Amino acid sequence: MAILKNRATQRKIYLRTHHVFGRGRSADTLLENPDASQLHASARWTGTAWELRDHSRNGTLLDGALLSNALGPTLRVGSTLGFGRDGGAVWVVEDLSAPSNLLWPLGHDSPPIALGYSNLLPQGQGAELSIHCSEEGQWVCTTPQGSWVLEDGDELRFAGQVWCFILAAEVACTMEGLFGGKVALGRSRTTLCFNVSLDEEHVWLELRDAEHRLDLGERSHHYALLTLARLRLADAQRHLEGCAQGWVELERLAKMLGMDPGHLNIQIFRMRKQLALLMPPGAHMPELIERRRGSLRLGSLRFRIQRGAQLESHFDPLAQEAQTCPDESLVA
Repeated sequence: MAILKNRATQRKIYLRTHHVFGRGRSADTLLENPDASQLHASARWTGTAWELRDHSRNGTLLDGALLSNALGPTLRVGSTLGFGRDGGAVWVVEDLSAPSNLLWPLGHDSPPIALGYSNLLPQGQGAELSIHCSEEGQWVCTTPQGSWVLEDGDELRFAGQVWCFILAAEVACTMEGLFGGKVALGRSRTTLCFNVSLDEEHVWLELRDAEHRLDLGERSHHYALLTLARLRLADAQRHLEGCAQGWVELERLAKMLGMDPGHLNIQIFRMRKQLALLMPPGAHMPELIERRRGSLRLGSLRFRIQRGAQLESHFDPLAQEAQTCPDESLVA
Protein backbone atom coordinates (compact mmCIF):
# COMPACT_ATOMS: atom_id res chain seq x y z
CA MET A 1 0.00 0.00 0.00
CA ALA A 2 1.09 3.63 -0.48
CA ILE A 3 1.89 5.54 2.72
CA LEU A 4 2.39 9.26 3.38
CA LYS A 5 3.79 10.74 6.62
CA ASN A 6 3.04 14.18 8.02
CA ARG A 7 6.43 15.81 8.53
CA ALA A 8 5.29 17.84 11.55
CA THR A 9 3.14 15.34 13.45
CA GLN A 10 4.70 12.07 12.14
CA ARG A 11 1.15 10.83 11.51
CA LYS A 12 0.93 8.27 8.71
CA ILE A 13 -1.91 7.71 6.25
CA TYR A 14 -2.51 5.09 3.55
CA LEU A 15 -3.75 5.90 0.07
CA ARG A 16 -6.98 4.35 -1.15
CA THR A 17 -7.25 3.38 -4.82
CA HIS A 18 -8.78 6.82 -5.47
CA HIS A 19 -7.79 9.05 -2.57
CA VAL A 20 -9.22 12.54 -2.01
CA PHE A 21 -7.58 15.36 -0.01
CA GLY A 22 -9.73 18.32 1.03
CA ARG A 23 -11.79 20.16 3.64
CA GLY A 24 -15.01 18.43 2.62
CA ARG A 25 -16.58 15.76 4.83
CA SER A 26 -16.21 13.14 2.10
CA ALA A 27 -12.42 13.59 1.86
CA ASP A 28 -10.26 10.60 2.71
CA THR A 29 -7.69 12.91 4.28
CA LEU A 30 -9.08 16.04 5.91
CA LEU A 31 -7.07 19.24 5.34
CA GLU A 32 -7.24 21.88 8.09
CA ASN A 33 -5.46 24.83 6.50
CA PRO A 34 -8.02 27.61 5.72
CA ASP A 35 -6.99 28.05 2.08
CA ALA A 36 -7.59 24.38 1.24
CA SER A 37 -10.56 23.60 -1.02
CA GLN A 38 -13.43 21.24 -0.24
CA LEU A 39 -12.08 18.95 -2.98
CA HIS A 40 -8.46 19.99 -3.12
CA ALA A 41 -6.45 17.17 -4.74
CA SER A 42 -6.57 13.46 -5.43
CA ALA A 43 -4.18 10.55 -5.82
CA ARG A 44 -5.17 7.66 -8.07
CA TRP A 45 -3.70 4.23 -8.70
CA THR A 46 -3.41 3.76 -12.47
CA GLY A 47 -2.51 0.09 -12.32
CA THR A 48 1.23 0.77 -12.51
CA ALA A 49 1.81 4.01 -10.56
CA TRP A 50 0.23 6.64 -8.30
CA GLU A 51 -0.92 9.78 -10.12
CA LEU A 52 -1.52 13.11 -8.33
CA ARG A 53 -4.04 15.73 -9.54
CA ASP A 54 -4.93 19.20 -8.32
CA HIS A 55 -8.60 20.33 -8.23
CA SER A 56 -8.23 23.48 -6.11
CA ARG A 57 -8.16 27.27 -6.39
CA ASN A 58 -5.02 27.75 -4.36
CA GLY A 59 -2.89 24.97 -5.75
CA THR A 60 -1.10 21.79 -4.74
CA LEU A 61 2.66 21.60 -4.30
CA LEU A 62 4.72 18.59 -5.34
CA ASP A 63 8.35 18.89 -4.22
CA GLY A 64 7.75 22.63 -3.81
CA ALA A 65 6.45 23.18 -7.35
CA LEU A 66 2.86 24.11 -8.19
CA LEU A 67 0.96 21.43 -10.08
CA SER A 68 -0.72 22.02 -13.41
CA ASN A 69 -4.31 20.85 -13.87
CA ALA A 70 -3.51 19.42 -17.28
CA LEU A 71 -1.56 16.28 -16.48
CA GLY A 72 -1.21 14.39 -13.23
CA PRO A 73 2.43 13.59 -12.42
CA THR A 74 3.33 10.27 -10.86
CA LEU A 75 4.51 10.23 -7.26
CA ARG A 76 7.97 9.11 -6.19
CA VAL A 77 9.19 7.80 -2.84
CA GLY A 78 10.65 10.77 -0.97
CA SER A 79 8.46 13.35 -2.73
CA THR A 80 6.74 16.02 -0.61
CA LEU A 81 3.14 17.18 -0.95
CA GLY A 82 1.63 20.48 0.20
CA PHE A 83 -1.91 21.84 -0.16
CA GLY A 84 -2.77 25.55 -0.54
CA ARG A 85 -0.77 28.72 -1.14
CA ASP A 86 1.65 28.16 1.73
CA GLY A 87 1.63 24.39 1.34
CA GLY A 88 0.02 23.78 4.72
CA ALA A 89 1.21 20.61 6.41
CA VAL A 90 3.90 18.83 4.41
CA TRP A 91 3.41 15.14 3.66
CA VAL A 92 6.33 12.91 2.69
CA VAL A 93 5.83 9.88 0.44
CA GLU A 94 7.16 6.81 2.27
CA ASP A 95 5.81 3.94 0.18
CA LEU A 96 4.19 3.61 -3.25
CA SER A 97 3.15 -0.03 -3.36
CA ALA A 98 -0.04 -1.04 -5.15
CA PRO A 99 -3.29 -0.79 -3.15
CA SER A 100 -4.05 -3.79 -0.98
CA ASN A 101 -6.74 -4.90 1.42
CA LEU A 102 -5.24 -4.45 4.86
CA LEU A 103 -5.56 -3.90 8.58
CA TRP A 104 -4.45 -0.42 9.62
CA PRO A 105 -3.19 0.12 13.21
CA LEU A 106 -5.33 2.36 15.42
CA GLY A 107 -3.65 3.97 18.41
CA HIS A 108 -0.38 2.05 18.11
CA ASP A 109 2.74 2.05 15.92
CA SER A 110 2.58 -1.51 14.57
CA PRO A 111 3.07 -1.81 10.80
CA PRO A 112 -0.07 -2.31 8.66
CA ILE A 113 -1.00 -5.91 7.89
CA ALA A 114 -1.56 -6.69 4.21
CA LEU A 115 -4.23 -9.38 3.90
CA GLY A 116 -3.71 -12.49 1.84
CA TYR A 117 -6.47 -14.87 0.79
CA SER A 118 -6.62 -16.49 4.25
CA ASN A 119 -5.20 -14.97 7.45
CA LEU A 120 -4.84 -16.14 11.04
CA LEU A 121 -4.35 -13.26 13.46
CA PRO A 122 -2.08 -13.32 15.26
CA GLN A 123 -0.34 -16.06 13.31
CA GLY A 124 0.04 -19.55 14.69
CA GLN A 125 -1.63 -21.54 17.44
CA GLY A 126 -2.44 -18.40 19.42
CA ALA A 127 -4.70 -17.00 16.68
CA GLU A 128 -7.77 -15.17 18.00
CA LEU A 129 -9.55 -14.67 14.67
CA SER A 130 -9.31 -15.48 10.99
CA ILE A 131 -10.03 -13.28 7.97
CA HIS A 132 -10.46 -14.64 4.47
CA CYS A 133 -11.86 -13.65 1.11
CA SER A 134 -14.74 -15.88 0.08
CA GLU A 135 -15.29 -17.16 -3.45
CA GLU A 136 -18.06 -14.56 -3.75
CA GLY A 137 -15.55 -11.75 -3.06
CA GLN A 138 -16.68 -11.04 0.51
CA TRP A 139 -14.19 -10.56 3.33
CA VAL A 140 -15.27 -12.71 6.26
CA CYS A 141 -14.07 -12.56 9.86
CA THR A 142 -14.44 -15.70 12.00
CA THR A 143 -13.93 -15.69 15.77
CA PRO A 144 -14.99 -17.98 18.61
CA GLN A 145 -18.04 -15.69 18.92
CA GLY A 146 -19.24 -16.13 15.33
CA SER A 147 -18.68 -15.00 11.73
CA TRP A 148 -19.62 -11.87 9.82
CA VAL A 149 -18.88 -10.05 6.56
CA LEU A 150 -16.42 -7.20 7.04
CA GLU A 151 -17.23 -3.72 5.77
CA ASP A 152 -14.70 -1.02 4.93
CA GLY A 153 -13.77 0.79 8.17
CA ASP A 154 -14.75 -1.99 10.59
CA GLU A 155 -12.62 -2.15 13.72
CA LEU A 156 -11.13 -5.41 14.96
CA ARG A 157 -9.27 -6.24 18.16
CA PHE A 158 -6.71 -9.00 18.69
CA ALA A 159 -3.57 -9.40 20.78
CA GLY A 160 -4.71 -6.39 22.81
CA GLN A 161 -4.56 -4.00 19.83
CA VAL A 162 -7.20 -2.35 17.62
CA TRP A 163 -7.08 -2.41 13.84
CA CYS A 164 -9.19 -0.90 11.06
CA PHE A 165 -10.17 -3.07 8.08
CA ILE A 166 -9.42 -1.21 4.84
CA LEU A 167 -11.00 -2.40 1.61
CA ALA A 168 -8.96 -1.57 -1.49
CA ALA A 169 -11.77 -0.29 -3.70
CA GLU A 170 -11.65 -1.19 -7.39
CA VAL A 171 -9.27 -4.06 -6.67
CA ALA A 172 -10.97 -7.36 -7.51
CA CYS A 173 -11.02 -9.96 -4.75
CA THR A 174 -10.31 -13.01 -6.87
CA MET A 175 -7.94 -15.88 -6.41
CA GLU A 176 -5.78 -15.02 -9.42
CA GLY A 177 -6.39 -11.26 -9.63
CA LEU A 178 -5.73 -10.33 -6.02
CA PHE A 179 -3.48 -13.07 -4.72
CA GLY A 180 -1.85 -14.42 -7.88
CA GLY A 181 -0.66 -17.89 -8.65
CA LYS A 182 -2.40 -21.19 -8.95
CA VAL A 183 -5.36 -21.92 -6.70
CA ALA A 184 -5.05 -25.15 -4.73
CA LEU A 185 -7.73 -27.13 -2.93
CA GLY A 186 -10.44 -25.33 -4.90
CA ARG A 187 -14.13 -25.52 -4.09
CA SER A 188 -15.18 -27.93 -6.82
CA ARG A 189 -12.23 -30.35 -6.39
CA THR A 190 -12.03 -30.78 -2.63
CA THR A 191 -13.43 -33.91 -0.96
CA LEU A 192 -14.07 -34.23 2.78
CA CYS A 193 -13.45 -37.82 3.84
CA PHE A 194 -15.07 -38.71 7.17
CA ASN A 195 -14.20 -41.92 9.01
CA VAL A 196 -16.68 -42.54 11.83
CA SER A 197 -16.54 -45.18 14.56
CA LEU A 198 -19.58 -47.46 14.88
CA ASP A 199 -20.54 -45.90 18.22
CA GLU A 200 -20.19 -42.38 16.66
CA GLU A 201 -17.82 -41.38 19.47
CA HIS A 202 -14.84 -40.76 17.17
CA VAL A 203 -14.64 -38.89 13.85
CA TRP A 204 -11.50 -38.63 11.74
CA LEU A 205 -11.32 -36.24 8.78
CA GLU A 206 -9.10 -36.03 5.71
CA LEU A 207 -9.23 -33.45 2.90
CA ARG A 208 -8.31 -34.63 -0.57
CA ASP A 209 -7.94 -33.16 -4.01
CA ALA A 210 -5.88 -33.99 -7.09
CA GLU A 211 -2.68 -32.66 -5.50
CA HIS A 212 -3.06 -32.81 -1.71
CA ARG A 213 -4.11 -35.05 1.15
CA LEU A 214 -4.46 -33.25 4.46
CA ASP A 215 -4.96 -35.44 7.52
CA LEU A 216 -6.92 -33.46 10.11
CA GLY A 217 -6.98 -36.40 12.50
CA GLU A 218 -9.63 -36.92 15.16
CA ARG A 219 -11.20 -33.79 16.65
CA SER A 220 -14.46 -33.18 18.51
CA HIS A 221 -15.40 -30.40 16.09
CA HIS A 222 -15.37 -32.86 13.17
CA TYR A 223 -18.67 -34.30 14.44
CA ALA A 224 -20.40 -30.94 13.89
CA LEU A 225 -19.12 -30.93 10.30
CA LEU A 226 -20.25 -34.54 9.85
CA THR A 227 -23.74 -33.64 11.10
CA LEU A 228 -23.96 -30.79 8.59
CA ALA A 229 -22.89 -33.17 5.80
CA ARG A 230 -25.65 -35.61 6.74
CA LEU A 231 -28.23 -32.81 6.85
CA ARG A 232 -27.23 -31.65 3.38
CA LEU A 233 -27.41 -35.18 2.02
CA ALA A 234 -30.83 -35.77 3.61
CA ASP A 235 -32.21 -32.64 1.91
CA ALA A 236 -30.78 -33.76 -1.43
CA GLN A 237 -32.49 -37.13 -1.02
CA ARG A 238 -35.74 -35.23 -0.43
CA HIS A 239 -35.08 -33.53 -3.81
CA LEU A 240 -34.67 -30.02 -2.43
CA GLU A 241 -32.95 -27.59 -4.80
CA GLY A 242 -29.22 -27.21 -4.25
CA CYS A 243 -29.50 -23.68 -2.84
CA ALA A 244 -31.93 -24.92 -0.17
CA GLN A 245 -30.04 -28.02 0.92
CA GLY A 246 -28.57 -28.42 4.37
CA TRP A 247 -29.56 -25.15 6.04
CA VAL A 248 -30.13 -25.42 9.78
CA GLU A 249 -30.53 -22.81 12.50
CA LEU A 250 -27.48 -22.39 14.70
CA GLU A 251 -29.50 -22.97 17.88
CA ARG A 252 -31.13 -26.12 16.47
CA LEU A 253 -27.78 -27.56 15.40
CA ALA A 254 -26.29 -26.78 18.82
CA LYS A 255 -29.21 -28.61 20.45
CA MET A 256 -28.71 -31.60 18.15
CA LEU A 257 -25.05 -31.74 19.22
CA GLY A 258 -25.83 -31.31 22.90
CA MET A 259 -24.06 -27.97 23.32
CA ASP A 260 -24.93 -24.29 23.57
CA PRO A 261 -24.64 -21.99 20.50
CA GLY A 262 -21.58 -20.24 21.95
CA HIS A 263 -19.69 -23.52 22.17
CA LEU A 264 -20.71 -24.37 18.60
CA ASN A 265 -19.27 -21.06 17.37
CA ILE A 266 -16.03 -21.94 19.14
CA GLN A 267 -15.95 -25.30 17.36
CA ILE A 268 -16.49 -23.64 13.98
CA PHE A 269 -13.59 -21.29 14.69
CA ARG A 270 -11.42 -24.25 15.66
CA MET A 271 -12.28 -25.98 12.36
CA ARG A 272 -11.08 -23.03 10.36
CA LYS A 273 -8.01 -22.44 12.52
CA GLN A 274 -6.92 -26.09 12.28
CA LEU A 275 -7.32 -26.11 8.51
CA ALA A 276 -5.51 -22.78 8.08
CA LEU A 277 -2.52 -24.08 10.04
CA LEU A 278 -2.28 -27.17 7.82
CA MET A 279 -2.84 -25.55 4.42
CA PRO A 280 0.12 -25.16 2.04
CA PRO A 281 1.27 -21.52 1.71
CA GLY A 282 -0.85 -19.61 -0.80
CA ALA A 283 -3.42 -22.39 -1.17
CA HIS A 284 -7.12 -21.67 -1.48
CA MET A 285 -9.02 -22.39 1.73
CA PRO A 286 -12.12 -24.55 1.15
CA GLU A 287 -15.34 -23.00 2.43
CA LEU A 288 -16.23 -25.48 5.16
CA ILE A 289 -19.26 -23.62 6.52
CA GLU A 290 -21.72 -21.19 4.93
CA ARG A 291 -23.90 -18.88 7.02
CA ARG A 292 -27.00 -16.76 6.46
CA ARG A 293 -29.39 -15.02 8.88
CA GLY A 294 -28.77 -17.18 11.89
CA SER A 295 -28.46 -20.43 9.92
CA LEU A 296 -25.54 -22.41 8.56
CA ARG A 297 -24.77 -25.40 6.37
CA LEU A 298 -21.87 -27.39 5.00
CA GLY A 299 -20.15 -25.62 2.11
CA SER A 300 -20.55 -26.97 -1.43
CA LEU A 301 -17.82 -29.58 -1.07
CA ARG A 302 -17.84 -33.22 -2.07
CA PHE A 303 -17.83 -35.60 0.87
CA ARG A 304 -17.75 -39.30 1.66
CA ILE A 305 -18.68 -40.88 4.99
CA GLN A 306 -17.17 -44.20 6.04
CA ARG A 307 -18.84 -45.65 9.15
CA GLY A 308 -16.85 -48.58 10.46
CA ALA A 309 -16.12 -50.82 7.48
CA GLN A 310 -19.16 -49.62 5.49
CA LEU A 311 -19.44 -46.72 3.08
CA GLU A 312 -22.39 -44.74 4.42
CA SER A 313 -22.56 -42.14 1.65
CA HIS A 314 -20.72 -40.34 -1.11
CA PHE A 315 -22.13 -37.03 -2.29
CA ASP A 316 -21.25 -34.06 -4.52
CA PRO A 317 -23.47 -31.02 -3.78
CA LEU A 318 -22.28 -29.16 -6.87
CA ALA A 319 -23.65 -31.91 -9.08
CA GLN A 320 -27.05 -31.35 -7.48
CA GLU A 321 -27.17 -27.59 -7.96
CA ALA A 322 -29.25 -27.12 -11.08
CA GLN A 323 -29.83 -23.41 -10.56
CA THR A 324 -27.98 -20.43 -9.17
CA CYS A 325 -28.86 -19.41 -5.62
CA PRO A 326 -29.29 -15.82 -4.47
CA ASP A 327 -26.05 -14.36 -3.13
CA GLU A 328 -27.17 -13.94 0.47
CA SER A 329 -24.82 -16.19 2.45
CA LEU A 330 -21.42 -15.67 3.98
CA VAL A 331 -18.80 -18.25 4.73
CA ALA A 332 -16.95 -19.12 7.88
